[in-house]
Amino acid sequence: MFQFGTADASQSMMLRRMGAQLKNNVSKLTTELSSGQHLDKPRALNGALAHLAHIEHGLRLSARHIETANFLSTIVSAQQEALGRLGEITQTLALDFQISKQGPDSLVMSDATARARDGFADVIGLLNTKVAGRHLFSGAAGDQRPYADPDVILNALLTSLPATSSTADIRDHVQAWFAEGGGFDTIAYLGGAEASTGIDLGGGVSVQPGISGADPALRKSLAGLALGAIGEALTPRLSAPERRSLLDMSAEALFGAEASRIALAAQTGAMEARIDEAKTRAQSTGATLEIARTELLAADPYQTATALEAATQRLDALYLVTARLSRLSLTEYMR
Repeated sequence: MFQFGTADASQSMMLRRMGAQLKNNVSKLTTELSSGQHLDKPRALNGALAHLAHIEHGLRLSARHIETANFLSTIVSAQQEALGRLGEITQTLALDFQISKQGPDSLVMSDATARARDGFADVIGLLNTKVAGRHLFSGAAGDQRPYADPDVILNALLTSLPATSSTADIRDHVQAWFAEGGGFDTIAYLGGAEASTGIDLGGGVSVQPGISGADPALRKSLAGLALGAIGEALTPRLSAPERRSLLDMSAEALFGAEASRIALAAQTGAMEARIDEAKTRAQSTGATLEIARTELLAADPYQTATALEAATQRLDALYLVTARLSRLSLTEYMR
């Protein structure tokens, strides 16, 4: 039986090593020809990698700014949508109250106060919305629910009312309860303050998307809704004219709160525009840097094709020599 000697084994190992190197080179050149980019960056740049590192750092930074802008855009857009829905609810109920107060019997007013209570619950649920893992109106404390349950809020408000009071006294008390320093701060609002620092979006732009549920515009809307909602529980204490007066005051408060809500929505819209501008700038910067990197690492297609042809020919020659030395076919050698 034929056996290889030491020289044969050494020659076989040398041929295998040469074959592996040539295969790797052919594979690398094939990839470079198809991508148009050098795979061996240090060699392509003669070891001068500082400029490339600067470009790649800029690309990572642009990608991070784009990702942050996308997240903030989702949050702020949801806030804007919630503010719009809040306006629809409050203005619809305000008109409803003005019509209902003219009703000839108590049942009409009872239905109106029940709708006010439902509307208050709907708004609290709306403002407690969570998007992308963050509560929209919790300020800097996005992981905390901004408001207590609506029943808890209204019951606390009712409990705090003076035993004997006119509708004007009730209105003033509700307004004071929802104002800064009132019961709203300790019982109703569970979130945090507005963010004190902005989130960097590049280009010197930063935004503070954390609207606090304790914003004066939201307090006013909630106070107006609560004023109408507690009318149902106060029915035994109030005469029909007093209940009409309470509905009228609730409608007036809701109409009065609309200007503040619109101002808050405009502020949010301006923030949306800044985020979009920052995102566009980051995308443009990233595209420019991508072009710069492509040009820096570009592989000349003619030179690459020439080198690939030469490497392929050397590999074919090695196969031929190996087959002759080993009396093996090329197919058997490739196995």
